[in-house]
Amino acid sequence: MSQAEESEVPASVAAEEEDADHEDDEEDEEDEEVDKEDEPARSKAAVPPAPVKKTKKDSLDKKKVNTTSSKAGLCFPVARLRKSLKEGGYAKRIPIGGAIYLTAVIEYIVAEILELAGNSAKEQKKNRIIPRHIQLAIRNDEELNKYMSNVTIQGGGVIPNIHTVLMPNKNPPKGGAAGASGSFSQEY
Repeated sequence: MSQAEESEVPASVAAEEEDADHEDDEEDEEDEEVDKEDEPARSKAAVPPAPVKKTKKDSLDKKKVNTTSSKAGLCFPVARLRKSLKEGGYAKRIPIGGAIYLTAVIEYIVAEILELAGNSAKEQKKNRIIPRHIQLAIRNDEELNKYMSNVTIQGGGVIPNIHTVLMPNKNPPKGGAAGASGSFSQEY
């Protein structure tokens, strides 16, 4: 090894190489082959990594955010719903338990609708849920349809339905009144 190569190698590695020089010639040749193979890896390891700057986002990630929603295990914002209840004037005081319960119910209904709408989108081989999928999901579920019977979804369209009276008869009427021509017109 040259002096430039030795300066890149850490001191502990250089000491090992000096000890190897005092051993047999066969071992020296083997060590040199191993050193040549490991040399690029050692030079990379000798360079210390660049210092990482800490940002505000990193410090926020480390702190555990302790909101009412996270304590209750919910994704929807409990505080925002409680604020809406207070501003709505539904009661003089709104306990936190009531806001949590309401938030949990709304989150459950939304999750149910999204699951059914996702299934509807998958049936149509689509990756995105559109209002049509939400409409189909709600109208095909008995309980959700009853709950949202007065709701109109913009862009949802209508449920495909043909009334049975409008369907053509499967069996033609039997009888000789039709005549030989086979027409069904009225006879006078």
